[in-house]
Amino acid sequence: MPTSYFRIASFIIALLCSHNSFSQSRLFQDLSELDSTEPKIEAKVVFPTNPPQEKDLLLFIPSADSKTLQFFLDQKNITVTQDIVQYVVVIRSPEGAQQTLLAGIKCSIFLRRTYASLENGVWKPMSESEWKPIANLGYNNYPAYLGRRALCAGETANSNISDIIFRLKDNDQSRYR
Repeated sequence: MPTSYFRIASFIIALLCSHNSFSQSRLFQDLSELDSTEPKIEAKVVFPTNPPQEKDLLLFIPSADSKTLQFFLDQKNITVTQDIVQYVVVIRSPEGAQQTLLAGIKCSIFLRRTYASLENGVWKPMSESEWKPIANLGYNNYPAYLGRRALCAGETANSNISDIIFRLKDNDQSRYR
């Protein structure tokens, strides 16, 4: 990454960090690692063998303004490797359209990635699956909500699946009704 881009990215991230609990120094350390020529080894993505079952879907509400779409976390498809939490999310519209995604959050630097979508019962890898910053804004911003509420414990991945589910169940099932 050219130095000018690195400086711009560092400035933007510093602004974002001033609005959340993640450490700026840790973020700059991780950003400098992006400039490294050494390849990073990431755990291989394992696609779930079964599609989400209705009984395993846990409703969550990313914000008070999330009134048109419904969001569900598949409780049976949450995995934690290193500092990455992979999960399956189901998004439904009032008209009945549904999107099922396999995604991940890298807690140490609060990035998100969508690995695949479920189409006709088969996982289809995303053509451009890369790590992207998780924005603070957006009323349907489920990655930010999941990361802050349950999947991450500060800058580390929450490896306790029962705790993740508890934090989401404890959340707001009736808060916005």
